[in-house]
Amino acid sequence: MSAQIVVTVIGHDPALSEEFKGEITTFLRGLEDVKIDSEVELSARAQDYFLSTSQSVSNLRQMLKTVESDNSDIIVQENSKFRKEKGLVVFDMDSTLIYQEVIELIAAYAQVEEKVAEITERAMNNELDFKQSLAERVGLLKGIKTATLYDEIKQKLRVTQGVPELCRGLKKMGCKLAVLSGGFTPFANHMKDVLELDFARANVLATENDPSQNGVEILSGHTIGDVVDGECKAQTLLELAREYKLPVESTVMVGDGGNDLPAMGVAGFGIAWNAKPRVQEAAPSKLNTQSLLDAFYIFGFTDAEIAALLA
Repeated sequence: MSAQIVVTVIGHDPALSEEFKGEITTFLRGLEDVKIDSEVELSARAQDYFLSTSQSVSNLRQMLKTVESDNSDIIVQENSKFRKEKGLVVFDMDSTLIYQEVIELIAAYAQVEEKVAEITERAMNNELDFKQSLAERVGLLKGIKTATLYDEIKQKLRVTQGVPELCRGLKKMGCKLAVLSGGFTPFANHMKDVLELDFARANVLATENDPSQNGVEILSGHTIGDVVDGECKAQTLLELAREYKLPVESTVMVGDGGNDLPAMGVAGFGIAWNAKPRVQEAAPSKLNTQSLLDAFYIFGFTDAEIAALLA
């Protein structure tokens, strides 16, 4: 019988210590009804353990939390062909594809950055309904002039380390890429262009002309149309899979916030990227390294295979 589950250990330091790898091996061997079929070194920082077991993925994930260190992530998933054969990878934008929260950059123009950041924090922790939090935050932006706003914000966006390489490698494999953002369309479309993604969806900011300022265009303080919240992300991911004629098992959602969890739940797999603790706890997997390129380890690629993809 071939291995049904694969456990991947990814270290945050330059290398996984032999001591820690041995600790994981000993722990797995001590579990009831778990047999290690093989161990594969993906890199000096990443190691796969292929298991034959009747234990569920969720049970093993809970058990392995007892040996997880602050300097490593342990990912547990089914060992199927879809681990490597990715058809669609969907990304959140703010704090995932880019380091910043765009709404906070805009808020700086209205000097309400602290108020907006506090609401954002509660929303990302899943402590506040996303639609409600978005309405509150956008309301604080009312009156900001749009003339040079979008271009100035775009110039400030910093792409997360490893994202361009990850996208390039996935596209070379024939994978479709999308950004689904609770942020705003000008910036999601900008990232779509920069990273050559296939699809972008985000919220639309309403504008109006201010008669008190000679008709200057300003933000109205609300959005137009359907809000891109957690449910919208989940539904859009499924719609894209159907449109691209892909099995759902080949899809992945990558994000950092509570509003990414519904899409992770319907996707073939989900990755919480440097996420809030409550999101990491609820997500199918977590990755807390410096580079999102490390997602390739979760997908089962060795350093040599990653280098070949990026060549």
